[in-house]
Amino acid sequence: MKLLKLAAAGVAAFGFMAGAAFAEWPEKPITYVVSFKAGGNADIVARMNAEVLSENLGVPVNVVNKPGGAHIPATMSVVEAPADGYTVFNWSPPSFMIVPLTRDTPYKPLEDFVPLFAGISASNALYVRADSPYNTFEEFIEGAKANKLTIGVNNLGAPPNLSAVQLASEFGLEFKTIALKTVPATMAGLIGGQIDVAVGQVASIHAYKNGEVRPLIILDNARQGYMEKDLPGVRTVGEAYPGKEAGVWVHGGLAVKAGTPQEIVDKLLAASKPMGEEAFISRVPKSVGYNWVHGVDETTALIQSGIDLYSPILDGLGLLKK
Repeated sequence: MKLLKLAAAGVAAFGFMAGAAFAEWPEKPITYVVSFKAGGNADIVARMNAEVLSENLGVPVNVVNKPGGAHIPATMSVVEAPADGYTVFNWSPPSFMIVPLTRDTPYKPLEDFVPLFAGISASNALYVRADSPYNTFEEFIEGAKANKLTIGVNNLGAPPNLSAVQLASEFGLEFKTIALKTVPATMAGLIGGQIDVAVGQVASIHAYKNGEVRPLIILDNARQGYMEKDLPGVRTVGEAYPGKEAGVWVHGGLAVKAGTPQEIVDKLLAASKPMGEEAFISRVPKSVGYNWVHGVDETTALIQSGIDLYSPILDGLGLLKK
């Protein structure tokens, strides 16, 4: 009986100490891993997020950029770290959808991670130069059927490319595709005459003055409220041609390694709430789309919707991992 009492006391003491440890978290700096190079939209918003987390958690939150390797090294650096909340991950479509859907990866996004929120977002639009003969999307479709136009995207297999592929499939078009590495480079290629039409983010329009480029259509199936901020009045494919699809799924946010104690997850969720408030959103650069989704279940459902969207598109390209 004494042994049982001692054992029970020991378990209670351990539980108390564990609870106290979680209550004190965090006690040291947090590493915020970003799988993109510094200076891009994902990095800019990640640093804004890190600032908010640092203010609310009371410790430094340090952004570490680990680009390259199809996003796998950055992702695995979090998977291989302890599940203690001191290493968090900036998830994105390549790391959580496109790469795992197209090749064998040493991680499974929704098994190895707990997603907390999504903030950065984007829809894409089809842009032409100011002097383009195509003034409407309908004129563009007619021209693209008569001539094999050159379309610019940032990278093959990236969301803008997948939108272009779906657009071509839905309308019976054939493009010559040129990958120009980044969306700004794609838009520069359009202005410079290297390509006939470009797929760029809806918010890209803010970088161009004096009517250098014109949007023809938003490559999305349904209208989202934030589209009016960037391209007011511009139709989506779904609005212009009901039943046709040219969707894109671009969201990004924060995740922790699966197995992270719930107490820590709750603290991170509480600390991240200001990112959904107008005071924060108003500071996000105009060139960055933003659509706030907060909570584990809500963000998991959002990511699953991206997997469901991209799977058939990649399958149609013969890229889906079997």
